[in-house]
Amino acid sequence: MDQNDTILERIAWLKPDKVLEIGCGCGNFTSKLSPYCGKITAIDQSSELIDRCRRENPKPNITYVCMDARNVGYPDTCFDLVCERASLHHILAWERVLNEMARLSSSYILIEEPMDDPRSDAKRNTKRAQKFYLELQNEVGYSHYPYINLSSLLGYFRHRGFEFEAKITKSDQPVDFNQYFSAFGNFADKSKRKTYWYDRLDQLRREYKDKALCEEDVLFISARK
Repeated sequence: MDQNDTILERIAWLKPDKVLEIGCGCGNFTSKLSPYCGKITAIDQSSELIDRCRRENPKPNITYVCMDARNVGYPDTCFDLVCERASLHHILAWERVLNEMARLSSSYILIEEPMDDPRSDAKRNTKRAQKFYLELQNEVGYSHYPYINLSSLLGYFRHRGFEFEAKITKSDQPVDFNQYFSAFGNFADKSKRKTYWYDRLDQLRREYKDKALCEEDVLFISARK
């Protein structure tokens, strides 16, 4: 896929007119896409995040909308390109999101998702740390699930008969323990068991004193209808 193996690079190359971004979060990435698109509709089910998008990342060609990605209220094939970046694993019924992406796109579907690969001690340590993080996040109502299995994602596009290409960018770049858990307090402070979670984090920190963590691999899929 040469130089076009990320959503940003592919969109910069395609320069689509009408784009739908699924799970825009705080809009930082949406803003980066803006110069390469005619119009972008960016959706997220969190009204708080959509308000933040409008405050922090306003652009004349971006419309931010609070909407559930499993049931998007737009007509079939009304976007040239539909994309999502690290949002699918926040939704348990992720196949429903892909169904909507396929319905809404007239041409392209782009996906970037983090991937697990237990090829090293650092990768296995990171997966265990993520499992701990997910336990806390789900307790406080932040939907976050294990990364989607590679064969399941690719199998979806094969089953639908899409022409697609996929690439995994592997990374073994070390990540500091404190860096990995930098947002921990944002979740622990919302829990009724705040002390319990901080005690568990301290225990994990002691266990990981001489163990490495690392960045996740990233899967990029470009599918065409």
